[in-house]
Amino acid sequence: MEQLFVRRNSFGHIANNVARPLRVIATCAGDAEPWSVTVDEMALAVRTGNSIQASGKLGDLIAGLTKVVFDANHLADVGPLYPALAAARLQPRATRRSKFLNSQAEIRHNLEDRKRAERLPERRAFWELVRIVMTEQPLTFMDELRFAAIRIMILTGFRIGEATLLPAEWRTDRHYYDSKQRPAGELGGYSKSLMIRHFAEKQQAKNADSKVLVAKTHYVPQMFEEIVSETLTRAEAITNPLRSTLRKQTETGRVLPDFALGELVPTTQIYSRLSGNAFWLDLAEDKKQYWMQKCRQNYSADCFDELQKVQESLNASLQGEMSATARMYFRRMAGFEGKDGGALVLRDVEGRAVSPNGKRDMSKVFVRIGDLESYLRVAASSKLPDTELFSLTDRSFASWEFLFLHPKRSLAEERNNGVCDVTRYISVGRPDTSLVNLSLGEQKSRDTLFKRYGQSDDDKDLVLTSHTLRHLQNTELFRLGVADTVISKRFNRRSVAQSYEYDHRSLAEELDQLELPPDVEMALGEKASTVAKMIQSGKASGPIVDAFKKIQSAEGDTAAFEFLKVEADGFHATPYGHCLNSFTVDPCPKHLECFSGCRHLSATNLPENRRHLRTLELKLAAAVEIAEARPSKSIGRTNQIQHAKVRLDGVRTLLATKEGDKPFPDGPDLSLPRRSGVMDG
Repeated sequence: MEQLFVRRNSFGHIANNVARPLRVIATCAGDAEPWSVTVDEMALAVRTGNSIQASGKLGDLIAGLTKVVFDANHLADVGPLYPALAAARLQPRATRRSKFLNSQAEIRHNLEDRKRAERLPERRAFWELVRIVMTEQPLTFMDELRFAAIRIMILTGFRIGEATLLPAEWRTDRHYYDSKQRPAGELGGYSKSLMIRHFAEKQQAKNADSKVLVAKTHYVPQMFEEIVSETLTRAEAITNPLRSTLRKQTETGRVLPDFALGELVPTTQIYSRLSGNAFWLDLAEDKKQYWMQKCRQNYSADCFDELQKVQESLNASLQGEMSATARMYFRRMAGFEGKDGGALVLRDVEGRAVSPNGKRDMSKVFVRIGDLESYLRVAASSKLPDTELFSLTDRSFASWEFLFLHPKRSLAEERNNGVCDVTRYISVGRPDTSLVNLSLGEQKSRDTLFKRYGQSDDDKDLVLTSHTLRHLQNTELFRLGVADTVISKRFNRRSVAQSYEYDHRSLAEELDQLELPPDVEMALGEKASTVAKMIQSGKASGPIVDAFKKIQSAEGDTAAFEFLKVEADGFHATPYGHCLNSFTVDPCPKHLECFSGCRHLSATNLPENRRHLRTLELKLAAAVEIAEARPSKSIGRTNQIQHAKVRLDGVRTLLATKEGDKPFPDGPDLSLPRRSGVMDG
């Protein structure tokens, strides 16, 4: 009670960090009461925890509970237990970076380096996910819901919980009029905009109930209105049968509300409702494939009803018999032996109990609905529907009002590659974050969307963290010049500071948002203009910046920009020649490797440069000879030789070039960074 209502910890935290270590203590203490626990028993519990979990985390939790539960509440008669424990506690991981650094992301040595780039989705994984959810045909009902939820996360930037817990009544249309009640579209604006009603996370006040759902609305850009509307309308349509079933179950408190408690119903009508499997009759594989494709088009009641009638007709005319899977399903239920009994009684058409054994035709066996509901509550509680109510700020919210309702434990579809009869299945679950994160590999999962729909073996091994999609959209809005206040409002944030935590623009992209007078920018050129923007934004410092500011304050902007134009660009001396590129803004990633073919290198006839080049030529030639003399034929040896030969050829070309000429006029620009992020062109 203290952990849940006073400390307001989550159920998951309590189960893993409180209940689990307490179970170890109870096991080691045997029949002793909590107040009779001794130091030896606590020490045994700590050792047991360390043997169960090699990292020492469980043993550390047990030692911690000894201090904060037993000792803090004076539960044990023998006095404080924690000081007598000889267990060493786990130490928090110390930071490895210097204390005077505010943030590792603030130190960027290149204009193209992104702030905290690891929080953005990996480029290949992102585009493969987009390809899958936008173009692939989902193979199962659950995958269709996953595709829809992920599409919405990509287009809106919703958190995973916000996307999966969308209400069925998600649509809100806002209309705009002028002061004379004329539609704004007639005046050049927009007459209507689409908004998504959703439950925003992290909106509760400090002492408010964290379980209350807070409804908000989210604007959908006009370019995304069509795909968002189509996606959510489709999701609502295919989940309507589940919604209708769950609503009846919630309002009646029954598991099978379509039947009376005393009604006798044949197993052929019950099987699909319990297992979700639409096929209870043995059908040829080609017929199964035909019906699966037909039912997956819209998951309509008409299609599943037609399939049920076809099976009943074939069974009645003795052209088919009940499948072995369905027969075994009911025999297991009839043979169930729980601690409270609870075996399902099978009956004949008169209601008399019959044995499930022998060669009995199970398609002519009946069950009483009251018996079946009692059995499900005792022996199959995981099959019971999710009927719990939620709280909004002004009313209660039923589980059937969620959009992404899905079959619980839909093994017929997820495991057996069949189709789930969503119009009959009684085990309806409300959505949660596992609908998406397990399918992305965010948590350990044997079967992800990448594995099922990936085009290559490398694609099948990809994983992606769902929250990186929110970081991506936040950064893209900053890149497009959207105001931080608008971004914060879009993502339901209380301050703009959090939006900047999600800002992963490179320094070059930040500088693009700054403006210089057009004539000044044209006069300065690209490099000097970038330096001017860095000075303007306070992101550059040094002697040139100090001199610029001094001239600006003394002689005005014109003189300062003239100074910057001269000082911010020019040529640079290297041990091998002159570099005609600017290092002022972009530190060269290949510094002192200009001879590898960089177009900016210019040859000189200086004795020092010639001496350096001759020495380098001898070293590279020796390296090639040594590598070629080795008997190994490995890829590493080949790469090493190729690497040395490219540089040796470059040095010899440079030595043969006339003073002032460029040895590699058509070579690559080695000062340009490699583009590998999802937001890079």
